[in-house]
Amino acid sequence: MSGTIVLTPNEKRVAEDRPDCYWLYVVTHCDTAPRLQEPIRNPARFPGHEVRKVDHYYLSVEAATDTMHVSEDRARYGSSE
Repeated sequence: MSGTIVLTPNEKRVAEDRPDCYWLYVVTHCDTAPRLQEPIRNPARFPGHEVRKVDHYYLSVEAATDTMHVSEDRARYGSSE
């Protein structure tokens, strides 16, 4: 079995602050026959690698602030026009 477990900064911080009561539950094979693995007590004790890359999205100010124009066809739904 292989894969990656990602902890948020807050999850890691709580795991470090409360190693006595922080458990990580991992479910594998979610796409076929989900299996709950043995719970991991204090996952912060394992070496980890900090991830700093974050995807960002940008919008143009013009697109976000332009007045929205709504147009409507003259023929009403169900009419024969």
